[in-house]
Amino acid sequence: MKPRSALRNRPVSKQLDAADQQILRLHQAMVDKLLADSSGLPAIYQRLEQRYQAGQLRHSGYIHWHSILDCIDQPALFRRELLDNGERMRKLRRRTILTGILTEQERLSLLYPSPDTTPIDN
Repeated sequence: MKPRSALRNRPVSKQLDAADQQILRLHQAMVDKLLADSSGLPAIYQRLEQRYQAGQLRHSGYIHWHSILDCIDQPALFRRELLDNGERMRKLRRRTILTGILTEQERLSLLYPSPDTTPIDN
């Protein structure tokens, strides 16, 4: 029997973990915006369909995204599912369909927050 490759069970690299944390912060903001105003939802469904038809998304990913979007009327469930920290959802968020929700300024301020300008007492 051939031994299992050590690469399969490798822990997530620090760089990938840091990227996942940034992506999660962006998705937290996107969830908040979508729950406050879901008028962009038809465009998101359209993007989902386009990616699926173009072969950029597997059937299981398509179904997963669809089921999450379908529960937007249940905010706690929508938030929980979209922000789930499991490996499957982390992979889906890396190639998110939720583009165009945040403005460039919102995105940049989440990725590169300005340092706190309040003085520190010594």
